Amino acid sequence: MAYFILTLSCTGAFFSFLGFFLGRRTDTITRLNRLLTRQVLTDPLTGLGNHRYMHDHFKIEFRKHRTNRQPISCLMMDLDHFKRINDGCGHPYGDYVLASFAALVKKYIRHGDLAARYGGEEFLVILPHCDNDEVKIVGERIRAETEKMLLTHGRKRVPLTVSLGAATSWETAGFNYPQLISLSDKALYIAKENGRNRLIQATLGKTRKNPRTPRP
Repeated sequence: MAYFILTLSCTGAFFSFLGFFLGRRTDTITRLNRLLTRQVLTDPLTGLGNHRYMHDHFKIEFRKHRTNRQPISCLMMDLDHFKRINDGCGHPYGDYVLASFAALVKKYIRHGDLAARYGGEEFLVILPHCDNDEVKIVGERIRAETEKMLLTHGRKRVPLTVSLGAATSWETAGFNYPQLISLSDKALYIAKENGRNRLIQATLGKTRKNPRTPRP
């Protein structure tokens, strides 16, 4: 009888230990999966989301936009004459500028907005529950603060400006999210054509087609 009780106790202890071990292993695997997911969706230089992150999350936010009937805005940004910075100061300094601009964007967007490095020196912000006037306020704040940034290379000040294109969708607009990105990109192109360091908001009427060209 005593042997039987001892056996049950040892068996219970074994399974308790096994359950604890398997639980810890599952927690570790879950943490690693979350870490890998963040790494896949995060731009390592700026800490913002990457191109894939933006498309995955924009789909979700756009579905919410159509359900809750609240406006959603898209803000496309491109650093002006960035090639000059890379050529004149070197690529490591160019990386520093990109990381500094990303930190500025994170500081001046609202809680709940989504920011990503869209490619190269191009950035994209999605602003849920944000109308035409509000996206202009956010964009102009980023533009003005970028112009004020005190960047130096050696003893030389490095000027930095950004051009922005904004577009807004609402309940009756009939857009999908790639079309909203395209509208903001066309507005950005116009900002570049008209002297840079400015924000242009997309219009919903017919717009002339411009080919995508490199933006130095």
